[in-house]
Amino acid sequence: MSDLEVTKRQSLVIPGLQRAASTAAGYKGKEVEVKSTAHQVSIVVINGRLNDESAANREAEASRIVSAVENEIARLPEFAQVAVIHVDYLKRSVSNSKPVQAFDFYKSPAGAFVIHRT
Repeated sequence: MSDLEVTKRQSLVIPGLQRAASTAAGYKGKEVEVKSTAHQVSIVVINGRLNDESAANREAEASRIVSAVENEIARLPEFAQVAVIHVDYLKRSVSNSKPVQAFDFYKSPAGAFVIHRT
Protein backbone atom coordinates (compact mmCIF):
# COMPACT_ATOMS: atom_id res chain seq x y z
CA MET A 1 0.00 0.00 0.00
CA SER A 2 1.38 3.44 -0.91
CA ASP A 3 2.02 6.15 1.67
CA LEU A 4 -0.85 8.14 0.14
CA GLU A 5 -3.28 5.24 0.65
CA VAL A 6 -2.05 4.74 4.22
CA THR A 7 -2.56 8.43 4.99
CA LYS A 8 -6.09 8.35 3.55
CA ARG A 9 -6.96 5.40 5.79
CA GLN A 10 -5.39 7.12 8.79
CA SER A 11 -7.52 10.22 8.20
CA LEU A 12 -10.63 8.23 9.15
CA VAL A 13 -9.18 7.59 12.61
CA ILE A 14 -7.88 11.14 13.30
CA PRO A 15 -11.07 12.35 15.10
CA GLY A 16 -10.76 9.47 17.58
CA LEU A 17 -7.07 10.21 18.12
CA GLN A 18 -7.89 13.85 18.76
CA ARG A 19 -10.50 12.86 21.36
CA ALA A 20 -8.06 10.45 23.04
CA ALA A 21 -5.28 13.07 23.15
CA SER A 22 -7.62 15.78 24.46
CA THR A 23 -9.14 13.53 27.10
CA ALA A 24 -5.73 12.30 28.32
CA ALA A 25 -4.68 15.86 29.13
CA GLY A 26 -8.05 17.36 30.00
CA TYR A 27 -8.34 19.70 27.02
CA LYS A 28 -11.32 20.58 24.87
CA GLY A 29 -11.26 19.29 21.31
CA LYS A 30 -10.18 22.51 19.60
CA GLU A 31 -7.18 22.90 21.92
CA VAL A 32 -5.54 19.81 20.43
CA GLU A 33 -4.90 19.14 16.74
CA VAL A 34 -3.82 15.76 15.37
CA LYS A 35 -2.42 15.05 11.91
CA SER A 36 -0.62 12.08 10.45
CA THR A 37 1.55 10.87 7.65
CA ALA A 38 2.38 7.27 6.91
CA HIS A 39 5.30 7.42 9.34
CA GLN A 40 4.47 10.13 11.89
CA VAL A 41 1.60 11.32 14.07
CA SER A 42 1.79 15.01 14.97
CA ILE A 43 -0.10 16.48 17.92
CA VAL A 44 -0.33 20.21 18.60
CA VAL A 45 -1.47 21.55 21.98
CA ILE A 46 -2.70 25.10 21.36
CA ASN A 47 -2.51 27.62 24.18
CA GLY A 48 -2.13 24.79 26.68
CA ARG A 49 -2.45 25.57 30.35
CA LEU A 50 1.13 24.32 30.87
CA ASN A 51 2.72 26.75 28.38
CA ASP A 52 3.97 28.95 31.22
CA GLU A 53 4.90 26.09 33.55
CA SER A 54 7.99 23.90 33.72
CA ALA A 55 9.31 21.80 30.90
CA ALA A 56 8.98 18.76 33.17
CA ASN A 57 5.24 19.37 33.54
CA ARG A 58 4.80 19.65 29.77
CA GLU A 59 6.86 16.49 29.28
CA ALA A 60 4.65 14.57 31.72
CA GLU A 61 1.52 15.79 29.95
CA ALA A 62 2.98 14.98 26.51
CA SER A 63 3.74 11.46 27.78
CA ARG A 64 0.09 11.00 28.84
CA ILE A 65 -1.09 12.25 25.46
CA VAL A 66 1.25 9.94 23.56
CA SER A 67 0.26 6.97 25.70
CA ALA A 68 -3.41 7.56 24.89
CA VAL A 69 -2.71 7.89 21.16
CA GLU A 70 -0.42 4.85 21.24
CA ASN A 71 -3.22 2.79 22.79
CA GLU A 72 -5.59 3.91 20.02
CA ILE A 73 -3.25 3.04 17.14
CA ALA A 74 -1.62 -0.09 18.57
CA ARG A 75 -3.64 -2.62 16.57
CA LEU A 76 -4.54 -0.53 13.54
CA PRO A 77 -2.68 -1.66 10.41
CA GLU A 78 -2.78 1.82 8.87
CA PHE A 79 -0.53 3.03 11.70
CA ALA A 80 1.89 0.08 11.66
CA GLN A 81 4.59 2.13 9.90
CA VAL A 82 4.40 5.08 12.29
CA ALA A 83 7.83 5.50 13.86
CA VAL A 84 7.41 8.88 15.58
CA ILE A 85 4.75 10.69 17.56
CA HIS A 86 5.59 14.40 17.71
CA VAL A 87 4.00 16.77 20.26
CA ASP A 88 4.19 20.56 19.90
CA TYR A 89 3.12 23.14 22.45
CA LEU A 90 2.17 26.46 20.80
CA LYS A 91 1.01 29.88 21.90
CA ARG A 92 -1.36 30.94 19.15
CA SER A 93 -2.99 34.31 18.65
CA VAL A 94 -4.95 35.76 15.77
CA SER A 95 -1.80 37.10 14.14
CA ASN A 96 0.84 34.43 14.86
CA SER A 97 1.95 31.22 16.53
CA LYS A 98 4.93 30.95 18.85
CA PRO A 99 6.47 27.57 19.68
CA VAL A 100 6.82 26.80 23.38
CA GLN A 101 8.33 23.29 23.34
CA ALA A 102 8.34 20.13 21.25
CA PHE A 103 8.79 16.46 22.06
CA ASP A 104 9.51 13.44 19.88
CA PHE A 105 8.57 9.93 20.93
CA TYR A 106 10.22 7.19 18.85
CA LYS A 107 8.88 3.69 18.46
CA SER A 108 11.11 1.23 20.31
CA PRO A 109 11.86 -2.30 19.11
CA ALA A 110 9.24 -3.48 21.61
CA GLY A 111 6.65 -1.28 19.88
CA ALA A 112 6.23 1.35 22.61
CA PHE A 113 6.78 5.05 21.95
CA VAL A 114 9.61 6.42 24.08
CA ILE A 115 10.63 10.05 24.49
CA HIS A 116 13.78 11.03 22.63
CA ARG A 117 16.28 12.82 24.82
CA THR A 118 19.09 14.89 23.34
